[in-house]
Amino acid sequence: MTDKKNIEKDGDFELEKDGDSYIIRNSNNLFSIKKDEWDSRILGVNIYKIDKIELNSFNSNLIKMFLDFIKSKFNDINCITYKTEAINFDLINILQGNGFSLVGMPIKLSINSSEIKVDDLEPSIRLSENDDINVLALMARDSFLHAHRYNDKNLNKNKVDDLYSEWIKNSCNGRANAVLVNEINKSLNGFIACNVNGDVGSIDLIAVSKKARGKGIGQKLVLNSLAWFKNKVNKVEVYTEAINYPSLRIYQNNGFKIDWIGANLNYWFK
Repeated sequence: MTDKKNIEKDGDFELEKDGDSYIIRNSNNLFSIKKDEWDSRILGVNIYKIDKIELNSFNSNLIKMFLDFIKSKFNDINCITYKTEAINFDLINILQGNGFSLVGMPIKLSINSSEIKVDDLEPSIRLSENDDINVLALMARDSFLHAHRYNDKNLNKNKVDDLYSEWIKNSCNGRANAVLVNEINKSLNGFIACNVNGDVGSIDLIAVSKKARGKGIGQKLVLNSLAWFKNKVNKVEVYTEAINYPSLRIYQNNGFKIDWIGANLNYWFK
């Protein structure tokens, strides 16, 4: 495929280039896919993500036809990913029946700013500085083992470590609106990255160093981040994994409520 916007017909399929996305139609059925440039570059494999699936019926052969068509048109593709709400059982089952693997169950939680309490803030938490970046990047490696990318054994773990390391570097360099760190006796023990999009805030990343875990630092980072968000947004959101029980406890203990539970599925082309 070229980058020029066009519509290409091939048998029963129609392929349209729309910006960065590709829309694939078969009768009234539709797949919309897009290359995940960030993951592909760092992980060293060509990963596309499915933004939308619309099916008239849950036909297993139709899914196979879509996958075969995608492989024929995107010769560089190694993996395709899809995130959907966990209640879409029929769709998840039919995807798994066609070779998709369940690699994670993300949970979205949120809290209204009016419910945020700003008592008992931790004085050892401050805004990050340039001199912190290398330490935080090293901390990020091995800090997100519950994340769905680590559950896919087709991905190189060291490269997944690289991805989270680059993520926090970018956050410190302006991707995030703020990165808060916990520092005690000149030792950095954890970080939390805070983003603002309109009237919604999001906790983008949070990690505590191995040597400092179990000491309540994650709780303190969340409380201080909520204080930072309180007068800036109407709501704060966060995603974590269903198997990340410590994070779920922290968020729920601080007033977050579950909004959404999803499923992350990956398919690897042979």
